[in-house]
Amino acid sequence: MSRRGPRSAIERLRGLLVMLPWLMQRQKVRVADMAAQFSISESDLIEDLELASLCGTPPYTPFDLADLYIENGYIYVGPNKKFEQRLRLRAPEAFTLSVLASAADDIPGFSQGEELQSALEKLRKVLGKNIVDVEVESPPYLDAVTQAATSGELLEIVYWTPSRNEETQRTVAAHSVFSYKGNWYMNADDSSSGERRHFRIDRIRSLTPTGKFVDVVREPVEIPRWFADDSANTIVKARVSAEAAWIIETYPSRSVVENSDGSFDIELPVSSEHWLSRILLRAGSAITVTAPDDFVDLQQRAARQMLARYVPTNSSM
Repeated sequence: MSRRGPRSAIERLRGLLVMLPWLMQRQKVRVADMAAQFSISESDLIEDLELASLCGTPPYTPFDLADLYIENGYIYVGPNKKFEQRLRLRAPEAFTLSVLASAADDIPGFSQGEELQSALEKLRKVLGKNIVDVEVESPPYLDAVTQAATSGELLEIVYWTPSRNEETQRTVAAHSVFSYKGNWYMNADDSSSGERRHFRIDRIRSLTPTGKFVDVVREPVEIPRWFADDSANTIVKARVSAEAAWIIETYPSRSVVENSDGSFDIELPVSSEHWLSRILLRAGSAITVTAPDDFVDLQQRAARQMLARYVPTNSSM
């Protein structure tokens, strides 16, 4: 059965971590025998071993590279001190490794192999009570979008745009999924605009697979240039108290100056009044807009509009 598309980097790395120790124990092996041992084609095996022969550690001196070459149908490998040395971790390194592995288990497409699970169990025995279980918050449709990016299936989504406070139906072809500053995004071709767009996955209100497919294009994930660089936005200046520091951590600012009392003076690119109103109402007294003049009283105006929705203007009581 033929495999669709190129092998992933994770697949190749897992294979090398198993094959290299096996190869170094034997030092000389026929290419055909090793390919049969690990159920891999000879061309893929040679490609992976060529990659391994160029891997090392900083400063990447010839002595750090594996003494690995192929000649007359045989694979030859010499001793490598990196593989001969026992791995010795300091307590902070072991703790960090345990935390990262725990967090990675919640990443879409990642699954712990038996070797990793065994290593983590040993780490936990050594660390004792100094263990942290990490839970990575995932939006509802993250797994479905990740699967679509792998299979090429088109998705029908209803997407909420906060700057206009509206929901639109779109057909998208997901190309990649990535996390940035605590939020998950997909990079996708959008039928509505005819352009490549980035969508925050937690803003997808509904998702339906179409059963239609497009070719999967393998390409590097690029973090987009966020709206902080959009010259069409209005720049709002505001004083933010320490308790509302989440604004700085969540939204890109052009300027952030910390004051002696722990507050911040920021310059925030704003795409619409509605978008800014939501932030101001959420932050309450922890934020004060100082410029431009059109936005100075926006928080009060937004509060009055919201109050009017719940308090009747005429009461018979």
